[in-house]
Amino acid sequence: MSDNSVQSSIAGQNAGLPENGALPLAQVGRVIATRELRPMSASNQHRSEMKRTFRDVMGTLDGTTDIDCSNMGLTSLEGCPEIVEGSFNCSGNELTSLEGAPHVTGSFDCSGNKLASLEGAPRKVSGDFNCSHNLLNCLKGAPAKVKGSFDCSRNRLIALTGAPKKVKGLFDCSGNNLVSLHGAPLITGSFNCSNNRLRTLHGAPDEVHFDFDCSSNMISTLDGAPEFVNGHFSCANNLLENLEHGPLEVTGDFNCSGNRLTNLKRFPKKVIGSLDCAENPAVSCDTVRQDPGNRCVRLVQGGSTRCCCQESTPEKSVALSPPSPPINTAI
Repeated sequence: MSDNSVQSSIAGQNAGLPENGALPLAQVGRVIATRELRPMSASNQHRSEMKRTFRDVMGTLDGTTDIDCSNMGLTSLEGCPEIVEGSFNCSGNELTSLEGAPHVTGSFDCSGNKLASLEGAPRKVSGDFNCSHNLLNCLKGAPAKVKGSFDCSRNRLIALTGAPKKVKGLFDCSGNNLVSLHGAPLITGSFNCSNNRLRTLHGAPDEVHFDFDCSSNMISTLDGAPEFVNGHFSCANNLLENLEHGPLEVTGDFNCSGNRLTNLKRFPKKVIGSLDCAENPAVSCDTVRQDPGNRCVRLVQGGSTRCCCQESTPEKSVALSPPSPPINTAI
């Protein structure tokens, strides 16, 4: 190519450019805008949608009052204040870890997430602690001290290892896969271990200040039950053939229905509330005053033995109640 041809080609390429060869500002803007509007790659977009931190949703909070970040699709507590002067509710999210959780002066609710561990939970909770409806198989990492109630129901617990030693309110571990109560608190307000796979009550709290519910398990002995229950006691729907080792005194209702009881010789010495021993094999009272259509068993209540009857018609299943007039004999 001749020198003249080369010069003509270069001149054509540079046509419309300033003398210094720079792009016009308008064209530069179009280039930058094109780069900025370039769509995010599929992998980056997926990661962005999957991660949703506390900071992303709630911004920066100083923690001087209650914080409720429930049901917001959080996947991380990153960005939480270190201390919350009140209660903290992060329930109903997609959390798999409590890393970054704050210390609280009130209650702490992390229920309804996807937690397989309580590592990162506050060590002390002055109110209630709720970790129900998660994927927990043990309580390792749980607060060491809870002044309110402790709810770990509806998980996958096979043991209570890691539970606090003392819970002033209700300790609820119902609806799990427990085969043992070892690791349970030593002292509780009320205790609910119903709907598990328990065969005994070994490991149950030494002191229960209110209600005790061990119904709907596979319990064949009450060995391990507290001696005194200052509330209601239910051992209904188990495999009990007798009430040996059960509580001596119950200040509320006593429910032993739906078992395999053939006698009530080990019945508590004192029951202040109502009695329900329905749906058990009956042991007839030694009395000719038994009404036709009723079945009666001996019950011990308030220091006396009395004959209590239940209508045996299948369409009307009611709790055992004393016939009229009641038959009482001293023990």
